[in-house]
Order: sequence, then C-alpha cells, then structure tokens
Amino acid sequence: MSRDEWNALVEQARASDMLKLAQAHGAKLSKYTKTGEYVGACPVCGTGQDRFSINSKKKFFNCRVCGVGGKGPVNLEMFLSGCDFVEAVKRLTGTISLSGKRLPTARAADPETATAHERERERDEAEQHEVAGWLWAQRQPVPGSPAERYLRARGYVGTTPPTIGYLPARGEHPHAMISAFALPNELDPGEFDAPLDVQSVHLTKLLPDGCDRIREKQGKIIVGRPLGMPIAISLITDGLSLAITEGVEDALAYRAAGFAAWAADSAPFIPALAEHIPNYLTTIIIEQHVDANQKAQKAVARLQALLRERPVREKERPIEIIIREATQ
Repeated sequence: MSRDEWNALVEQARASDMLKLAQAHGAKLSKYTKTGEYVGACPVCGTGQDRFSINSKKKFFNCRVCGVGGKGPVNLEMFLSGCDFVEAVKRLTGTISLSGKRLPTARAADPETATAHERERERDEAEQHEVAGWLWAQRQPVPGSPAERYLRARGYVGTTPPTIGYLPARGEHPHAMISAFALPNELDPGEFDAPLDVQSVHLTKLLPDGCDRIREKQGKIIVGRPLGMPIAISLITDGLSLAITEGVEDALAYRAAGFAAWAADSAPFIPALAEHIPNYLTTIIIEQHVDANQKAQKAVARLQALLRERPVREKERPIEIIIREATQ
C-alpha cells in the first residue's frame, strides 16, 4: 500500500461519525439539551446513566468513571476497542490489508514534490498526535503502580497531579510513567482535572520494580510535538509565581514545596512556553542546566527575551525572572 493510499484511509477514518460509532459499540445515548452533548452509560465500564458523553460538534468524548477522554473518531475507536492507531483505522475504514510498518517517504527533491513532502510530514505529525491521545486514554492511576515507586525512589512523596499517569507493560513495551503536555483543566480554585485534548505525551520507561527508569537511548521519549504546551504540575495560585523546569521530577519537587510548576521536558521546548505564560505573574523561577554546548543557557535566555519584550501596562511591574542552576 502506498503512502497516499494510507493517508487517504486515515482521513476517511477521521471523518467517521462519532455518535454512530459509539452506538455500534452498544452505547445508548440521549441528547442533553443544555450542552448539545449525547450522554449515557459508558460502553467500556458500563457505569451510570450520564457518565459517558460525546460532543459531535467539537468531536470530543469523555468517560468520567474511566477517567478517559479524547478527540476524534480514531481515538474513540481506540478507547472502545482497546486497539492501537493502525487497527483503529482498519476498523473504521473496513480495510484488512494494512500493516503496522512505517511507509517509505518520497525521495524526489523538485519543488512540487517538496510541497507534497511537507503535506506528508503534517499528516505524520497529526498521526503522532492521535497516537499520543490514545496512549493518554490508556493511562491508569499512579498510586500503587511502578510509576509511584519510581517517584518515591526519586524523593517525591506527595500526591501526583492529574497530568501524570501510569501505563502498564504491554507486549514488548515496558512499564512507563506518562505525562501530558497540556494546559491545566481548572475545576475550582486550586483544583484541576486531567486534560482531555492531549496531543503530546512524554513517556519515562520504567524497570519492572519501578525503582528506576530504563537507561537507554529510548528510555525517555516524546510522542507528538508539544506545540509549546507545558506539562502542568500544579496550578498558579494567589502567589502569582511559577517555576519552570526541564524534567517532570524537578517540577514535582517545586510542587512539594508549594510552588506552581511547569515542566518543559527539555531545553529546546523552554522558549515556546512564553506563549502560554500569563501576563499577570509577578515572578518566574527558571531552572537552568549547565551543559557544555550551552543549549540550556541559550534556551533560558531566549525565554527571558520573549518575556521582557512583552508590553507592560501602566501601574504594572515587569515579571521578575529568577534563574536557578539545577542541582542535577
């Protein structure tokens, strides 16, 4: 099967009717007039009469009991069937000849083909975002899992935020801690829920006992481009300050100390956070790793420059930026 044929199948799958899809899996849904959503018992857990919902217009689905939500019919099929991205496309399009192997990219270099290559890259990126959403939908609670043992071994003993979950081992894939790149879904002052529209996740692959991560080249990976989103570890409170770190573990340490904290995952993602940092903050603390090629220092300097370029309104003070050298 050619790449163009595969891309056409993916687009066909994404155009599927989510309501009919849920009904095909046995969901009995009624329209809730206040929101326009369709609600009913979840086809997966079978709990309640209104715990599962589909918003056909926005293409969102959510089960408040399973703690799983996402966007689009492909993610919905993956949730309802427990299958992966390729299998979901097969099911939604009635195709039986797909394989899970990556298809070759075009080799020509003339301007017309280069444009086609850009489109292919966009489709690949969209596919990765859907895979990230599916992985997030498969997460389980951290308490009692190898992910909790990993965090305890790193010195963190507090509660885990709803942007962090646990993925059990499956086939050749080991246990993993999964973190979502997404803005907080604030419910009440000081409380936030698991994000629904997750398009990028970070995976920390764990050893079976969870006491340490797998230390290899692919021991930590990102699925889907973060698009400037942070891994939000805690909410910004009345203190109007925010700590920004590279790693999730460092951000959790700030959370334990009572700070609002975001993790960027790695230095190159730090400057893009400027787009989502609120103007009303008074103080930003940025943890900076010192490396030989100054990659981290340059990223932090770029974030500083972007923040200082913002216009300051009358009677407002510029954001105080504090740089702290990371201890690890």
